[in-house]
Amino acid sequence: MQARTKRTLALITVGLVVAAVAFVGVLYALIRDSDPRLPEITAFAHGHAEQVAPLAFCNLYLENCETGRLAELNVPPGSALQLSLPQEIVDAPWRMVVVYQDPSGQVVVQERAHRAGETRAVTVPSTEELQLAGVEIQLPSAVIDEQGLTQARAAWSIKTA
Repeated sequence: MQARTKRTLALITVGLVVAAVAFVGVLYALIRDSDPRLPEITAFAHGHAEQVAPLAFCNLYLENCETGRLAELNVPPGSALQLSLPQEIVDAPWRMVVVYQDPSGQVVVQERAHRAGETRAVTVPSTEELQLAGVEIQLPSAVIDEQGLTQARAAWSIKTA
């Protein structure tokens, strides 16, 4: 190889290395300065999936709270709602509140507590007799109310009817 060719290849190599370093630096700056994303639940029913952001999300002491919106996903009578949970929920104790409505309009509420690491996904059934109206997943806080109940620090709410 001629000296001129070697010098040209060396300059191209140096240029590529500088460009790669600059790209990595810009990428790092963008990632470092981006807002952290709140954990989302994936809800699936009747052939449709929805990413569900928290309706409310606070720290352990109910400070620095952020609010979101109520998610809506159609779950016809007799269909099930499937929930895939993010690691932030799976790794903590959490509670699921399920609201049904019977044909007369009577509301039926069911609650279930889950231990940390117990499950990554949940299926919530619905029948013709008990139409699923909504589901809420809650993470507990360190705050106890006057009745001695633990307050939720985060909640993902889905209206299904």
